[in-house]
Amino acid sequence: MAKISPKDNFLQLAGGGMPEYVPYFTFSGNEPIPETSSKSAGASLFPPPTINEDGSMTSMWGVTMYPNQDTAGSSMPEPDVFVLEDITKWGDVLPKPKHRDDLDFDLQAKEAFERIGLDRSVTALRTGNGFGPWMFLVGLMGFEGAMVSMAEEPETVKELFDYVGGLYSPFNTKILDAFQPDIWSLSDDTCTERGPFFSLAMYRDLFRPYYELSSKEAVERGLPVMFHICGFIEPFLPDMIEYGVKYVEPAQETNDVMALKEKYPNQMTYLGTHDWGKHYPKNYPNYDPEEVKADVRATIDKYSPGGGFGTLIWPVSFVGDPHLDDLKSLIWNECYRYGKEVYGYTD
Repeated sequence: MAKISPKDNFLQLAGGGMPEYVPYFTFSGNEPIPETSSKSAGASLFPPPTINEDGSMTSMWGVTMYPNQDTAGSSMPEPDVFVLEDITKWGDVLPKPKHRDDLDFDLQAKEAFERIGLDRSVTALRTGNGFGPWMFLVGLMGFEGAMVSMAEEPETVKELFDYVGGLYSPFNTKILDAFQPDIWSLSDDTCTERGPFFSLAMYRDLFRPYYELSSKEAVERGLPVMFHICGFIEPFLPDMIEYGVKYVEPAQETNDVMALKEKYPNQMTYLGTHDWGKHYPKNYPNYDPEEVKADVRATIDKYSPGGGFGTLIWPVSFVGDPHLDDLKSLIWNECYRYGKEVYGYTD
């Protein structure tokens, strides 16, 4: 079988396609495995957040984010501190952020590619404009405040989304021209493990229009869309397919991915299907490496038939865990090794 680049193999996977081998989706782009199928880089439209002395950071909207042990070091909004408590007051309360003075997109693309070490001949590039309306609203108001506002003041929520979306979407053309991505990225965690935070009707009224607008030009240029969306996404999947989404990640096990592959054949690619909490090694850190590798192979065996699948396994632990890097390396290299083997591919 002729050698195919990791980039071409990953792009061949789009929309339920059949790749030459099962790729590992390099979520961060710097996982220590022999090849990198895709990396992410994007334009910076606004000045960076303010870094505070206590290690937190404050966004241009005034939301302060703290890293913590419970999220494995990821930053989350300060609990019970809300920038916006009354959605009808957003125009008076929220700051009016200004774009960077030096919006040279060609220079940003050049610097970004150098920073991430991007080789366009072997690695696909993912980019987007960076705005997810649901998580943006939750950051301002908390989950309860956001949902109450959507129920009581949907038109005001739309006004806010239109305003903030208007700060991002007009630059899509310049981002696409300068970065020339292979994949357009969307990101918004609108679902819990059990189900979406809100109804399909509310999704279609408040959120789909923005996702569709954000990805419209990329789709018109023939680019596949990738959506980062955690949780139980099944109710939203038909809509996502309609507005051009070809990859979803992390495609968690709470979804019946096998049934979805059958229901929507050759329409969607699922990156993931291995929720870490359900596969945490017994007696960690005193785990059996062969059991861990067998679990990886079982996941690939289950979901790889017919294509439309890529592995994405991201072990997490407490901050500073001295055993985590070895476990990641073991898992990622088994994904790579067996992913090359399962379809009978040879370089």
